Amino acid sequence: MAQFPVTSQEGLIPAINYLLSGPGGLGQNFAGFSSYDPAYLTGTFRAPFTISTTATSSPPSWYVAPVGISHINTLNVVNSQTNIIQVILTTASSQPLFSIGDSIEIIDVVPDYYNDSYNRSVEACSTTATVLQLSNSYTWPAYVSGGHIYKDLSNTFNSTDCDVRVNVNGPTDTVFMSCQLIITNFTYFCSMASQFDIQVAVNRYSPTTTAPLAPGADYLFNFDKTIGQQVFHYSTATSGTATNLQTIFTTILDQPGYGYYRYICEVSFNNADLNGNAYPGNVTPGVFTVGLRNMTAQVIKA
Repeated sequence: MAQFPVTSQEGLIPAINYLLSGPGGLGQNFAGFSSYDPAYLTGTFRAPFTISTTATSSPPSWYVAPVGISHINTLNVVNSQTNIIQVILTTASSQPLFSIGDSIEIIDVVPDYYNDSYNRSVEACSTTATVLQLSNSYTWPAYVSGGHIYKDLSNTFNSTDCDVRVNVNGPTDTVFMSCQLIITNFTYFCSMASQFDIQVAVNRYSPTTTAPLAPGADYLFNFDKTIGQQVFHYSTATSGTATNLQTIFTTILDQPGYGYYRYICEVSFNNADLNGNAYPGNVTPGVFTVGLRNMTAQVIKA
C-alpha cells in the first residue's frame, strides 16, 4: 500500500499509482446487469445462462434420468492421450439430452475408469451421442460394455445472467455489490417424503490466467469464494412446483486484493445441508424460471 511521506525509491511507484487512481471513496470501476424478462435457467456455467421462456418449447431441466450407453470413443488422440471422448447412446433420443457446458455423470461402464463426474464438460450433443471435453488429457482404456449417462445438477452452483466483472487495482480497495433475484417458479420430483434446500449465492470467480487474450477470446474462470448467500428449506411429500422465491442482497462488501474478478448470482438445489448431511427422500430438481433480477458492482478506493 502507498505510504506518505515517500522516503524511498521503492515507495515512489505505489505512491504515483495511488495518486493516479483518484480520490479515496471514488468508484474506480462499475458493472451491472438488470432484466425482468421471464427466462429459464439453463443450469450451465457457459453462456447463455438463461433462455427466454418465449424462445423454446422445451425448457431445460436440471435433471435427466440415466440413459444407456452402447459405446465410448476417444477422439483426437495424441501420444496415446486425449481430453475428448464421445459417448454413444443405445437408443436415439427425441431431442439432445444435454446442453453445451452441462455437467454430467457416467456410471456402470466396464471398465470403471469411465465412471465419474464430468463437470462443465459437454462440448457437443446430438440425439445419438454426447461429446465431452476435459481440461486435462488422459490415457483411456478400451471401452468394453455397459454404462449409463445422466444429468443431476443437485448440490452444485448453477449460474444466472446476473454476472458482472470488475478490476481491483489496490490491496485495500473494496467491491461494493447489491443483487436481487426472483425465482418465479421451479419444479421438483420425488416418490417419497423429501427435504431440500434452495441456496442462492453471490460467488466470486478468478481467471485461470491474466495473460493478454487473442481477439474474440475470453478468460476461463474458476470458483474462488462465496461472498454472500441465503438458504431456503423445503419439505414435501410429493412432486410439485414452488413459486415466488425472492432473494435480496442489499449490501455485499468484498476485499479480494489486486486482480480481475467475476461475480455471479448462482442457484443450487441441495438434497443435503451445507455440512454435507443428506436429507431424507429422493427429490430431484426440474425446471427453474426467473423473473426480475439485477446485480451491480462498484470498486471503491479505500
